[in-house]
Amino acid sequence: MKKLNSILFFLFLLVAFNVKAQDPAVNEKLTEVNDKVNGLLERLATDEADLSKLTKIKISGYMQAQYQNFESKAVQPNSYFSLRRVRVKFTYEATDGVKFVLTPDFSPGNFALKDAYVVLNDRWSKSFSLWAGKFNRPNYEVEYSSSQREMPERSKVIGTLYPGERAIGAKLEFNPVNVPIHMQLAVLNGAEGITVNSNAGVNLNSNENKDYDNYKDVMARITYNLSLGSFGGLDFGAHGYFGSLKSNALTTLSSDYTTVSSIKVGDPLKRNWLGGEFQLFADVLGGLSIKGEYLAGKNASVGYAPFSLAGVAKPGVANFQNKFAGYYLYLIKNLGKKNQFAFRYDYYDPNTNIKGKDISITKFTPADLTTLSAKTSGKSDLATTTLGFAFHHYFDDNLRITLAYEIVQNEKVGTVGKVVDSYTNPDGTSGTMDYSSKVNQNVLTLRIQAKF
Repeated sequence: MKKLNSILFFLFLLVAFNVKAQDPAVNEKLTEVNDKVNGLLERLATDEADLSKLTKIKISGYMQAQYQNFESKAVQPNSYFSLRRVRVKFTYEATDGVKFVLTPDFSPGNFALKDAYVVLNDRWSKSFSLWAGKFNRPNYEVEYSSSQREMPERSKVIGTLYPGERAIGAKLEFNPVNVPIHMQLAVLNGAEGITVNSNAGVNLNSNENKDYDNYKDVMARITYNLSLGSFGGLDFGAHGYFGSLKSNALTTLSSDYTTVSSIKVGDPLKRNWLGGEFQLFADVLGGLSIKGEYLAGKNASVGYAPFSLAGVAKPGVANFQNKFAGYYLYLIKNLGKKNQFAFRYDYYDPNTNIKGKDISITKFTPADLTTLSAKTSGKSDLATTTLGFAFHHYFDDNLRITLAYEIVQNEKVGTVGKVVDSYTNPDGTSGTMDYSSKVNQNVLTLRIQAKF
C-alpha cells in the first residue's frame, strides 16, 4: 500500500514538472488532477486503516457432531445424532496489551454466549493481566478447552461444582517472566448455572447476566511448572472456592440429616471447597501423560420459608449443606502420530456423611410439620464412579474422530426398594430401576470434531 502511494505521488510530481505554470488552462487542469490525486490518496489511506483493523481480528472455532447411545432405560430416545458444540471465537487485538474475546455457541436449540471478556496486559513488568467479563472459572479441567479434552465431557465433580464452566466477574493473573508460576485471583457473581426455586417452583436465578444476590464469590488458583529435563515436565497446584448464596429459608439442614441450625432470610449460605491438581507429561514411548485433581468441601442448595396459599399455611423447605468429595485421574498415551488412547477414572460423592446403607434410614423430621417439611436422604446422596475409555484418530491438525465408552456405576443402597427410579418405555409401559443393585447408565459416544 505504501509503495502504491509513492508511485502515485511521483506521477503527480512528474506531471507538475512538465506543465507551464503561466498557462491558465494548464493551471486549471493541474488543479483538477491534484484534487483527483488527493481524493484517491484519502481513499487509499481510509482503506489502509480499515484493513489494519481487520488484521487485528482473529477468528477460530470448532464443531462437534456426534452420535450417542444411552443404555439407561430412563433415557428416551436412547440413541440420537446431535451437535454438541458449534463455537466461533472472535479475538480482537485492539492495541498492544489489550484484547477482546467473544465466543458464541450456535448449537441447535441451545444458543448461548460462552465467552465475552476483555484482557488488559501489563506493559511494564509483562507479568500481570486483568480480565473482566464472562470467562472460565480458574480450574484446570474447566479451563482445558473442550476441543482438546481427551474425554467427551468434563468429570462429574467439575460439572457439578461449576455448571456451565463460566462466570461473570473480574480476574487478576500473575505470570512472572522468569519464574514458572501462575497465580489467579477472581471475584465472581458465582451463582451462574445454579437453580434457586421459590415456593412456587420458579427459578429465582434465571437471569444469567445479573447476580442472584449481593454476595460475591472468590476463587484463587496457583500452579507451578517443574521441568524434568529430557523426561518431561510436572505441573502441580491448588485452587480454592469461597462463596455464598442468599438464604430464602429460616433453617439449614446439614448433610448428616440430623444437624439443624437457624438462619435468617438474606443471610449467607456458605459454599467453600479446596482442590489439589497435577499434570505429568513424559516424553516416553511416543508421549504419555497422567493428570488428576481432588476436591472436597461444602456445597449448598437454597430452600424457602413457610408461606400461605389461599389462606392455608404451607411448610417451608430447609436449606441443605452437603459435604462432598470428588476426584478424577487421566492416563493418556499417544499411539504413533495419528492416534491416542485415553482412560479416566472419575469419582464423585455428593454427600460424604451418608453411605449407601444409610439411605432413607438417617432422616430429619421437624417437630412441627406445618412449618417445615421433612427431608430424607435419597438418590442425590449416592456416590458415582465412572470409568471412561476413549480412542482418538487425528486425520490432521483440524479433524479428529473420537470413539468413547463410559461405564457408570452407582453406589448401591443397602435395602431393596428403598431408592427406585421409574421410567416409561417407548411402548408406553412403565418400569423401575432399583439402586440396591447396579443401574445401567453406560454411554457410547462417536464424535467428529472439525476445527479452524
